[in-house]
Amino acid sequence: MGKLIRIEVENFKSYKGQQTIGPFHQFTSVIGPNGSGKSNLMDAISFVLGVHSSHLRSQTLKDMIYRSEALRKGDDDAPASGGRSPRKAHVTAVYENDQGREVQFMRSINNSGQSEYRINNRVVQYTDYNKALEKENILVKAKNFLVFQGDVESVASQNPKDLTRLIEQVSGSWDYRDQYEDLKQKRDEAIEESAHAFNKKRGIAAEIKQYEEQKEEAENFEKLVLEKRAFVVQYLLWKLFHVEEKAKALEAETAAKNADKDDLQFEVAGMERNFKKAREEKALIHREKIKCELNIRKINRELDEQLPTSISNREKIAHLDKKMRQTEQNIERVKRDGQQQEQVVATLEKDIELLNNAENEYEASLPTLGLANGPTLTGAQLMDYERRKQEVSIKAVEEQHLLQQYQRQFKTEKQRADDQQSKIERLQISETETIDALRQANEEKAALTHEAENIQERLSVRQSDLKMLENERLTTHQREVQLNEKLQEVLNKLMEASVTQQESEKDSRLTESIATLKQIYPSVHGKLSDLCRPNQRKYDTAIATILGRNMDAIVVEDEHTASECIQYMREQHIGTATFLPIHSLSLPPINDRYRNFVKGARLAYDVLKFDKQYESVVQYACGSTLICDNMNIAKQICFEMNENVRAVALNGSIIHQSGLMTGGQGGAQTTRKWQQTDVEELMRNRDKLLAELNHLSKTKRMGSAEDSAKSDCSNLNSQLNTLKEELITLDRRIEGLQGTLENIRSNLAQAMQPYEQSKHGLNQLEANIKKMQEELARVEDHVFEDFCAEINVPNIRDYEAMQYGVSDEVTEQRAQFSAQKSRLDTQLLFEKDQLNELVERLKKLETSMANDATAKSKLEADLAGMAGKTEKLKSKLQSFQIDLDKQIRLEEEKQIEINDVSRALETKGKNVQEILREFRAVESEYEKVRAERVAIFRKCKLEGINLPLSRGSMDDIIIEDNTQLGSHQNETDSVSDTSSVTDSTSNSASTDMDLDVPVSQMSILSTDWEVEVDFSSVGDSQRQDNSQKLDLEFQDQIKKYSDEIDQMAPNLKAVARLEGVQERLRVVEEEFNAARAFAKEAKEKFNIVKQKRYSKFIDAFSHISEKIDTVYKDLTKSPTHTLGGTAYLTPEDDDEPYLAGIQYHALPPMKQFRDMEQLSGGEKSVAALALLFAIHSFKPSPFFVLDEVDAALDNTNVSTVASYIRRHATPDFQFIVISLKHTLYEKAESLVGIYRDQDINSSKTMTLMLEQYQN
Repeated sequence: MGKLIRIEVENFKSYKGQQTIGPFHQFTSVIGPNGSGKSNLMDAISFVLGVHSSHLRSQTLKDMIYRSEALRKGDDDAPASGGRSPRKAHVTAVYENDQGREVQFMRSINNSGQSEYRINNRVVQYTDYNKALEKENILVKAKNFLVFQGDVESVASQNPKDLTRLIEQVSGSWDYRDQYEDLKQKRDEAIEESAHAFNKKRGIAAEIKQYEEQKEEAENFEKLVLEKRAFVVQYLLWKLFHVEEKAKALEAETAAKNADKDDLQFEVAGMERNFKKAREEKALIHREKIKCELNIRKINRELDEQLPTSISNREKIAHLDKKMRQTEQNIERVKRDGQQQEQVVATLEKDIELLNNAENEYEASLPTLGLANGPTLTGAQLMDYERRKQEVSIKAVEEQHLLQQYQRQFKTEKQRADDQQSKIERLQISETETIDALRQANEEKAALTHEAENIQERLSVRQSDLKMLENERLTTHQREVQLNEKLQEVLNKLMEASVTQQESEKDSRLTESIATLKQIYPSVHGKLSDLCRPNQRKYDTAIATILGRNMDAIVVEDEHTASECIQYMREQHIGTATFLPIHSLSLPPINDRYRNFVKGARLAYDVLKFDKQYESVVQYACGSTLICDNMNIAKQICFEMNENVRAVALNGSIIHQSGLMTGGQGGAQTTRKWQQTDVEELMRNRDKLLAELNHLSKTKRMGSAEDSAKSDCSNLNSQLNTLKEELITLDRRIEGLQGTLENIRSNLAQAMQPYEQSKHGLNQLEANIKKMQEELARVEDHVFEDFCAEINVPNIRDYEAMQYGVSDEVTEQRAQFSAQKSRLDTQLLFEKDQLNELVERLKKLETSMANDATAKSKLEADLAGMAGKTEKLKSKLQSFQIDLDKQIRLEEEKQIEINDVSRALETKGKNVQEILREFRAVESEYEKVRAERVAIFRKCKLEGINLPLSRGSMDDIIIEDNTQLGSHQNETDSVSDTSSVTDSTSNSASTDMDLDVPVSQMSILSTDWEVEVDFSSVGDSQRQDNSQKLDLEFQDQIKKYSDEIDQMAPNLKAVARLEGVQERLRVVEEEFNAARAFAKEAKEKFNIVKQKRYSKFIDAFSHISEKIDTVYKDLTKSPTHTLGGTAYLTPEDDDEPYLAGIQYHALPPMKQFRDMEQLSGGEKSVAALALLFAIHSFKPSPFFVLDEVDAALDNTNVSTVASYIRRHATPDFQFIVISLKHTLYEKAESLVGIYRDQDINSSKTMTLMLEQYQN
């Protein structure tokens, strides 16, 4: 076999420019750090050998072109080929075949993602490229030449189906998969089609046999139909004869009843006109009454709407009055405070003026003291002056020392006294301000207290009003409740009277209807409640509960009679009723076990007394229902004994079969008969109660006054609470001010004592200073006596004063004047600000006073306008109330008149109704007879029955059928919305001879057809006999014919269809033969492909299965386990193994059997490598590239794998292994080292032969 010599790449992934990787020897290991480009070498080999890009860790082919990292970051100075990214890349695999000739396989890509294939630099198609690789046993689809990084782990964890697919790809059986599935589907479809054709053929053969039998049956059927038709004609002639005879008699009776009816109806029409006129007059009066009530309601609503506004305005005026009084008091207080403040300002201004005058006088007095420039001394005199000064210092050293000491003390004490005086002045100002604030707070408290007293007084008044209104409302409510109770009682009595009258009328109508039906139909027996009675009175309630709606059910002889009664009641608009046909009921069986089942329980059927002929009806209504003496017995039967039966207690309580319980009636209800006078009295009481309730509803408008009083009380309470809170706050403020005042006075008293002490000390120091100055002056006068005479000054102090400026006394005096002026100016500025604030406050109060006065005037004007409008509304209300009373009186009088007319009309109406009922009964009977005649002709017309006619023909009978009429069952259903028939039977009792077709369902164009029936075939006995018995005999015979015909149910088209079915059989036989041949052909084609796929798969499987154990043993042998482990493959489906999974089991040395999932990671990896090596051995490629297959192996297993590869690396089998573990790559024949050249940002390679270092 050949081998891979080297790989040449250009700008592929991380490999920049043209690079040669290799040469590759029999066992070459590729090493390098992570990120150097080892896996990119794997991608290069896969790429050049045609592997799809999805396996190459790239989304598209153009992503494999080299891209410099520096260029991607936008570094223009980064070195790159040509200064731009490459636009194309290629990989060349240099391969040496068996003949020793080199073949170059090259694949290139450009930046648009297009790929090009070359062999020995000649462009070829991919198919040719792939064929050339397959010729060297390099299978791209099966990837038998490489194992990607992570494939070992995926092989170790794959399921049996995945292993089957892998073997299919390696064996080549996967290529037959689509053809296999397609032919298998065609084979199954062909087999199914063949089976369908066979079943179709068998069905048609059975159909032919059936049609032959039906042909004979149809001939017998036609003969029987002719016999029945002749008998039906005879029956219709008999029935039509008696119908026409009865019609003649009823026509004369109808004319007589119609004349009586017209006379009574004319008289009633006059009375109805009078009644209508009286009702119209009453309606006009009622309309006027409603109009008055609406006007009164409107005026009351307007008054109610004005009341809150009026109350609100009064409240606003009262609030403004209070506010204005408060504002007036505030104005007086501010004026008073302003006057006091003006006096304070004037006093301060006067003090400042006096201080200025004193200062001016002092300054004016200074020249008189002779403080001018003194004489000028010569140098000798100055020296003499200095000498004498030193002499004074020596002689009066003690006095000077004491004088300086006293002066320092005086200055310190003077500063302390000034500070204390300033503190006293500040305390005095605070005292004055606090006294003013306390006075204002007391005045404000007095005003708030007065206001609170006023509000409390108003609140007491409104609370009294509210209590009075609530009492009135409660009284009105109690009266309303009493009236409503009385009204409800009256209405209940009226309703009871109405229900009683309605029930009486309903019972009367039902009784009359039953009586009429009995006259018309002899087969009507009466109500079920009249046909059966309980044998003891104590069972009345229970029996009434059990029968339920069947109490008033009408018992008739058969279903035909019930249908005729339903039609009659519908045409006469009598009402609804339930009919129980004796001979057509489906009877529920009676369980005889319940007759002596439990003591205190018996069958309801057994406690009823009735005639024998009504047994079926009573059994239908009662069934197996039990009557129990009490509910405890009923519960015992239904719940404890679990009997599925309906149980009824004597009081009417029921336990249904479903387990639900229904309460009883508790006793029989009595019926009260009402007279017309009682009803009228009740109606008068009702009207009187309604009028009083209406009056009470009008007085309810006081509720708005009550709401207003509640609102006022709430508002006043809120205001009072607010004032109380303000008073509490004010009391706290006053208390605080008093405490502050006491504290200020205490501090003032404390400050006065040290101030007085300071003043006393100053006086003492001043005396000491004066004394020391006098003593010092005597010394100076003695020492400077000659000198002063020489310079002509009274004494040396005057000279010093003239020579050195103003004395310290003058300076100190001026400082005092300046300090006093500053203090007075500051206080004056503060007092003026206070005065300005009072002036501004006074202006605001006066403006507020004026605004409140304007608002009050406007509210008083609005209130006056409302008062005038209210008086007008009350006047109109009184007028409307007078009109309302008048209309009520007129309406009552008109109602009495209407009642009189109504009673007379009711009496006359009953007579009219009686005549109308008699007329309608005769008319209905006549119409019924006419409808029956039409029904007979219609039946003959529709069914093609030819009656014998002495004049005319059947074509002269014209009947338009507007609706699709069916059998009697459909006719009964069509009137089920008006009347109901209880029928639990099947249709077995009905026949096709039902003739009671409703007239409303037919449109008779003419009943005077120009035809005359020939009744000659009707014998004398039949002419005299119109009994129900003969009718039933006719119908029974017709029913026998019909039953026999219905049982036959022949196929009349059997003869015509027999030939067609035989032709179909011939066609189906041809289809069956063709389908069978096609199925055979499809099966043969499928078996050929199946055998090819099986052969391909089983060859590979057999080889791999034989090889796997040997490979696994080689990989797991060790000095301690010389035999190694065991591995084998097991197909899940022996017949077609490629359709199921392949189970792979590996038993490591000295380990028990376990599933692959339970093996350790290293054991799984070794087992997976064994499987990969075994699969590769089936159709081995000349070289095998492995990417980090040792990643999950420990050093021992890595060494074993390396040894295995070393042993099997032969001239016919080349291994290229990418690895990071030295245990493996140190056993390689050569190394290819890959590293990252950071300068050019590219992967680089180096090669090293290890053979020379083996020793």
